[in-house]
Amino acid sequence: MNIIDTYRRRISNAALARLQRKTGGNLLIIKLPDNKIETVEVNEHFINQLLLRFEGLTRGGLNRYEGDSTIKNAYQNAIEINKHTEYLTDSGKLIIDELLSEVVDYVKKKHASGGIN
Repeated sequence: MNIIDTYRRRISNAALARLQRKTGGNLLIIKLPDNKIETVEVNEHFINQLLLRFEGLTRGGLNRYEGDSTIKNAYQNAIEINKHTEYLTDSGKLIIDELLSEVVDYVKKKHASGGIN
């Protein structure tokens, strides 16, 4: 397991703990038009997939070394540890919140196009 994998796992765990603290659960609740709601279960696999998407976007036009270095730095800045637990820093919260915002936008677009009932 390399350092990026380790940080990805740590960020995923911290993000899930944050969601649990904020919402009391692991569901992303999305308000849709006509007073409908859609729920998306957020688990470790789901967060890992979002972080892999972040990594792909971050690597973009960079070579492998630059891409890995950029991701490693972003991940190192995204998480801190206190006496008892790891937690997301402001930059970590921003990464996770942006990724979850993309999920919300995707679900709303799918609903608007008739893809989700």
